[in-house]
Amino acid sequence: MGALFDGLDRILSILERGFIALSLLAGALLLFVNVFMRYVFLAPISWAEELTLYLCVWMVFIGGSVGVREKGHIAIDLLPHMLSPRGRLILARAVAILFLVFLVVFFWFSLQHVTRVKSIAQVTPIMQAPMWLTYLAMPVGSLLMALRVVQVFFSAAHDRDILQGPDIAAMKD
Repeated sequence: MGALFDGLDRILSILERGFIALSLLAGALLLFVNVFMRYVFLAPISWAEELTLYLCVWMVFIGGSVGVREKGHIAIDLLPHMLSPRGRLILARAVAILFLVFLVVFFWFSLQHVTRVKSIAQVTPIMQAPMWLTYLAMPVGSLLMALRVVQVFFSAAHDRDILQGPDIAAMKD
């Protein structure tokens, strides 16, 4: 069963990072071309900034999932330094449960918002694209983050940083 989860983790990681990389590349190229068109031909691409903004929204929410997997979110780690390995494990799991509860609530309300925006057929100002596609980043991102929080919860018992604690000598350097 562990091999199945490792395979799913690898596939999801490739998809997340690939999406972020392609979105970043597309946004940067689009903005470059737009600046070139604006200043050289005096004919900017009207929808370039809007699309780049919506790509950034998607990158933030997908990137949140990568941040959870990599334990890259901001954290205050004073308390874990003072706890035993068992205490650190309990704390890590408690934090994961609280985070998961938040993500479930966020998923629920963001999904309701997407449904509401879709039902009124709201469109983006310039591209006239369905606005719900932009808002869909919230439930998709929160679902991916929730999957990663569950992954962190179950891997906490095998996480060397949690079980052994931080290397205080290394922190002083």
